Amino acid sequence: MDHQQKSTAHVSKLFVCTVVDSKDEIEEKFERSYNNLQQQIAGLSDKDMHDMLSQLVCKDKQHEEISIGFLYIILTDPAMGPKTYRDITLLSRDGMNVIVANLTLLVAEKYAKLTEVARRQLIWVLREFVKHQVLSVENVIWNCLRQAGGGDASQRNLFLVESLLDIFIEYRTWLEGNTFLVQSAVYSYVRLIEDHANPALMPLRQKEVKFTTSLIRDRFHDIIPLGRDFVRLLQNVARIPEFEQLWRDILYNPKSLHPTFNGIWHLLQIRTSRRFLQCRLLPEMERKISFLASSVKFGNQKRYQDWFQDKYFATPESHSLRSDLIRFIINVIHPTNDMLCSDIIPRWAIIGWLISSCTNPIASSNAKLSLFYDWLFFDPAKDNIMNIEPGILVMYHSIRNHPFVSSTLLDFLCRITKNFYVKHEDKIRMGVYNSLKLILDKQVIPNLQPLFESPKLDRELRNLIRENFREFVSPCGNVGQQMYLLTHPIQELCFKKETDQRILHGENVDLAGAGFSNNSGTLITLVDEDKKIDHMPMERESESVFSDDDVETFAKANKNEENTDDDDDLPLSKVRLKEKPKIELTEAIAESFEAFLTKRNSFTWEAFLKDFRSLPASAFDEFQLNYVILNSVLVLRETLPQQNMFSESKTDEKFLAKSISYPIYGLFRFLYENDDKSKKPFQTLLSEICERIPETGFLLLYFMKIYCKLQTRKNSQQSYQFKTAVYRQICDATDEKIGNSLVRDLDLLEKESTTIYLWLLPDIYREFKSIAINNTDLLRITLRCIDAKNVRDILYSVAQGKLTIFKQDGLVECIRESFEFETYEQLCLWQLVQAHDVSLKSIQGLLPELEAANHPEALSHFLLLLKNEEPTNEIIRLMLSREPKLRGDPFVTSVLRFWCVQYEEKLSEIIASLLTSKYPSSSPNKRKRPSKGSSLSCGTPSADQVLNHLEHYRRSCRHGTGTGLYVHDMMQRALQSAYSHSNESTKKQFSDLFALAAEDETTAVGRRGGNSRGRKQTVGKKDSSNQSTTNKKTSEVVKTIYSSDENSSAEDWSKQKLIQAAKKRKKAANDSD
Repeated sequence: MDHQQKSTAHVSKLFVCTVVDSKDEIEEKFERSYNNLQQQIAGLSDKDMHDMLSQLVCKDKQHEEISIGFLYIILTDPAMGPKTYRDITLLSRDGMNVIVANLTLLVAEKYAKLTEVARRQLIWVLREFVKHQVLSVENVIWNCLRQAGGGDASQRNLFLVESLLDIFIEYRTWLEGNTFLVQSAVYSYVRLIEDHANPALMPLRQKEVKFTTSLIRDRFHDIIPLGRDFVRLLQNVARIPEFEQLWRDILYNPKSLHPTFNGIWHLLQIRTSRRFLQCRLLPEMERKISFLASSVKFGNQKRYQDWFQDKYFATPESHSLRSDLIRFIINVIHPTNDMLCSDIIPRWAIIGWLISSCTNPIASSNAKLSLFYDWLFFDPAKDNIMNIEPGILVMYHSIRNHPFVSSTLLDFLCRITKNFYVKHEDKIRMGVYNSLKLILDKQVIPNLQPLFESPKLDRELRNLIRENFREFVSPCGNVGQQMYLLTHPIQELCFKKETDQRILHGENVDLAGAGFSNNSGTLITLVDEDKKIDHMPMERESESVFSDDDVETFAKANKNEENTDDDDDLPLSKVRLKEKPKIELTEAIAESFEAFLTKRNSFTWEAFLKDFRSLPASAFDEFQLNYVILNSVLVLRETLPQQNMFSESKTDEKFLAKSISYPIYGLFRFLYENDDKSKKPFQTLLSEICERIPETGFLLLYFMKIYCKLQTRKNSQQSYQFKTAVYRQICDATDEKIGNSLVRDLDLLEKESTTIYLWLLPDIYREFKSIAINNTDLLRITLRCIDAKNVRDILYSVAQGKLTIFKQDGLVECIRESFEFETYEQLCLWQLVQAHDVSLKSIQGLLPELEAANHPEALSHFLLLLKNEEPTNEIIRLMLSREPKLRGDPFVTSVLRFWCVQYEEKLSEIIASLLTSKYPSSSPNKRKRPSKGSSLSCGTPSADQVLNHLEHYRRSCRHGTGTGLYVHDMMQRALQSAYSHSNESTKKQFSDLFALAAEDETTAVGRRGGNSRGRKQTVGKKDSSNQSTTNKKTSEVVKTIYSSDENSSAEDWSKQKLIQAAKKRKKAANDSD
């Protein structure tokens, strides 16, 4: 029964099913309707089918079942689609209402399980429905729009996005007749355009931009109800020229869009409908996040969050989804009082996880804006307190154990209040004031002092809070003592720079003000007074957007998070309820560690490492060591550049030196210059750095390349080596094999920067030659990222002796594993093999196992190699060991035909010798059948294999060309011997081949007995004439016996030539006698 269930799991043509999937009600309904319809119409003509079904559709139940059955056929059989659509048009009694309703249900619930054919047919049938104005088809279209997910650049998703766009463009008039669908389409495509910034998607993006902007302008009165979240989406695409012009009109010429439109504030005052926020989440994603917020207990959510992260946040484009999720959670998921009092995970914890786990700066800033967006325009009379509750709770509950989360959110709120839209700053301040006042009135939190006056906030931020929220801060707030000394200037500056990229900017605002940006990394600043748009580049990692005073203030006093495992990237469910006491470090490192935490540069870091390395484990307790390690890791990670991790130039010393000036490179420099054995605490620190900063491995390789280069230039008399021992020390600290670690690090490096990876490649193969040479994993990483120019450069390096990727020992196994590579990768591989002057002898062992259908790249290369070689016994043996197919082996035939031109006699002797060795020489009358499998041992071909290849070679000969292979004496004797020792089926199978073995006076094909050795006996004239007559008759009999149905003129011609050649040899023998 289990076997039967497994077999039926894959029967469906409509759904992609696995053995673990069980059919639900929808799937059963569609499958049952289709099977019943097939039973009813089987064997009927079209007329009989229409007559019978016309009677059945009069019943409501039958009508629905028949309609679903026809829909099933349309979705699964493209060839029958048009005919079935005509049939259903004739038979439908409700204007296809049943079909549209079931199709809507199918798309909403089961789109992810539809097959590829069904998805394409779905678009086809939608186009037909729109074309014929079928009622309620807009419901299906809207559900399809929901399935066009944001943050997804897969081909399957792009197909749906573009297909729906084509329908909207083609049937624009129909679209404009449905206001809600116009709003949904505009809202969805403005959101999707943000994800299509990849240059490969520019044609699609341009089509989307053209459609969306024209629809917005033509139907702006329908767009106004989209409200404030539509403005938020427009910020992300503001750098696109068409949207830039639209922004100009919205800000400076609103009446040109619609007479009733009064400007940007008109849109910001309108709350966006929940349905538009909902349409930007996949139905499956909506169910998952709703389940998390309604059914999972607080503290048990980690595995659900991990699954959600792997499922939906696995690609770089997926970061933009976080804003959609936060807006959905805030505005759509409103738990009841019972749920608020239960142990179900609260909304603020989910939102805190979404924000803290985001690694993309732009997406992180967008997520924070999504969290506080409703605060800026909050009106207690018409807005819901549930829309502002998560923002205050995530800050309030994080201040104790995750102060950095609270501080970044508070800083964002303070600055966005002032700079979001300066022209209406007073109104925005009133919105934030109303939010905080209602929070206190409704007792969402008891008071704001624990948050606004927390000693864990730095002095600058507390001053900023006092300035912006003086109504909620006591006149003389106490500033508590710092519990942990840890500064965050760089991360704070990064946060502020993110903030500046996301704010609308009005009059009298400097560069530190606000703007709206897209993912291209540029900023637009709006200046009301001049009524023009200024463009300012934002890709300046090393420059802060704040004054020097701000930097110095942040560098002086910031606070640390709890010194347990409370990394910012961890979910907020890991918060602890008790604070740790202040940590006192041993005098040997206290001063140097404090200097490092304050200055955060390579020099202070190396000074600390010098003090720390020699300390034994007894110098620390567990809390002290954890404190040092976690804070060190945090600073190293924060000080790494978010973008442009590597040098812009490979030759300019200034750029090279700057690229390795960050603190983590101080660790590498320290390890490079100090070979002494480290104590256990240092090894623990090294292990934690490698584990928490995955880039450590490839950054070390990059450092050694740059460092050796720079030091050699400074001191040409001293040689600086690429020390593999330093990398081995990293591997020892993490208890990982160096081969596995090297492959992982280089894989990460290639994904980060292909250029730097290829630049380091010669050094990797030179310094790690025992691991890298013939390493299939490393080879695969290289081949997947190179283009034609890269292949050329690698070939140059190989030719100059700078790079060695292969060696002959073990190369066969490496090539064998590469058979799974893509075609382009294998073609590049064979070019690299050829560049290494690999001899044929070292790889010829692969010849028997190569298949024409599966290994065309390898066979092509071998064919070119063999053209430059002479036939040898070993090569012929391996070639003829290939398994011949029904229609022969074109590879073997091609090589033999080529060799026959120059080496015909030698080739004939080698093959004949190989064929003769397959038969016993003692007695031709007693054939010794070889044991099973013995003919294939050690790659030796069997007699049948040799005969098969010779037969297919014979068939390839046309008009006598190439048949000289069979004329030579050894081949003649070999074929005669093969015939003598073959059974009847073999003789019949190769009859035409054996017919090429011409009969002489002593040995006739088909004779048994007779002595073929020694001197011939003297015969008289009479006997001679009788014997001649007998031979003539026998020859005719032989021709009759071995003639086949392939009696072409070419074969007759070749047989005649062979017989003539045999006669000449016979005459020459008689003359010599």
